Amino acid sequence: MLPAYFPLRIAGAISRVNKLLKELIQAMNLAEVKRAIVARKLKWVAGETPVAAAALTSGQFGLRRTSLNAPALQVATMMPEAFRGTRPAKIDWRTEGRVSPIRSQDTCGSCVAFATCAAMESALAIQENEPASVDLSEADLFYCGCGDCCDTGWDFIPALGRASQGVGLEADFPYVVGSTCKSIPPAVKVSSWKTAHSADDRRWALVRGPVVAGMRVFDDFRYYKSGVYEHATGDEIGLHAVCVVGYDDDASCWIVKNSWSSSWGEDGFCRIAYGQCGLDQEFPFIAIEVERL
Repeated sequence: MLPAYFPLRIAGAISRVNKLLKELIQAMNLAEVKRAIVARKLKWVAGETPVAAAALTSGQFGLRRTSLNAPALQVATMMPEAFRGTRPAKIDWRTEGRVSPIRSQDTCGSCVAFATCAAMESALAIQENEPASVDLSEADLFYCGCGDCCDTGWDFIPALGRASQGVGLEADFPYVVGSTCKSIPPAVKVSSWKTAHSADDRRWALVRGPVVAGMRVFDDFRYYKSGVYEHATGDEIGLHAVCVVGYDDDASCWIVKNSWSSSWGEDGFCRIAYGQCGLDQEFPFIAIEVERL
């Protein structure tokens, strides 16, 4: 007869083997990404990140595929180019103190809420000519706007609609994965939004302030640590919403605020090369205006 503790030991051994197997697969994947970067002579660095180790589903990256063809996002509504002057070769709203701190959506497909709140926080800071200090509640926007959507993600249009009713403060409804809606006072609302499609329109939108945007996520992007990202290897694993906070024509890249914690990328930010991930081709840049409530 086996000792009573034997099944527990077997379970523990299986758990350790599974952990080692997962670590081995991660190491092999990372090695493949690094080989592809070298082979293609790309200018970014791959490494271990929290997102690389997470087992996320396509829906947990957070942007639904219906956002690709939403009619309201297909029409450009930015100001015609004829009315513009000379734009700078580079914009980075972080240097002006108009970008709020990096946050984490964790294992929930709430990136649309994080990107929208990030753009709202920056828009308010620019409007009031003050550092970005308001911390909006992504939980209020997501769980009261979409509900139980962690495994499916959300769309831009309903998120903007909910944001136009007002978003409360993080202090009143802190973000925790799996929360349910909690009624809190609204603090800031989206008063209007416009879309930019052409390359020049996108840059002019960023001259005004950070924007909400969408992108395709490839497997290698999870390993991004620094540099200007270009897809090196791996399949598409989901769609994702981000906040673009600038551009750099000399480096030919967009400067992006992500919601995967400050342990990922360049302290939570990344630079994505022009023409990559559908960021500047398949999804519009959504420029917003806000007002306090």
